[in-house]
Amino acid sequence: MRVIPASRSKRWLSWGATSWLVTTLLFWLIRFAVLGQPWTAVHAFRFLLVALVVSAFAALCGWLGARRLALSTLAGNLLGLLLMAFVSRGNTGWEDLSSLLVYMELLGLGLAVGVVLELVVWLVGRTRHRHG
Repeated sequence: MRVIPASRSKRWLSWGATSWLVTTLLFWLIRFAVLGQPWTAVHAFRFLLVALVVSAFAALCGWLGARRLALSTLAGNLLGLLLMAFVSRGNTGWEDLSSLLVYMELLGLGLAVGVVLELVVWLVGRTRHRHG
């Protein structure tokens, strides 16, 4: 996992900022271009805040040492956004809600996978320490 910054590394700040920018831009692209909704500052700001929370959470987890949790959360975020864009096509009126639900499910799945990975690594390390 050399690509992922070490815990307590300042690189997590750039990872968080990059994730925030990419997530915000993808949210805006999906909402205002794919769905064709008119630009509103209120909705744009809300998506910016959602992106900030998700990105800050992942970066903080990585900075604290839960690098697998951070990576899986960011992967769930990206996959969720990509599927959100795919589900958003069609414009029958329900795509915006269903696409947001798809995003939230994949983000939650990424979070859950990360928690499980961190627990497994912790348990394996603890078992090795006791028997080693």
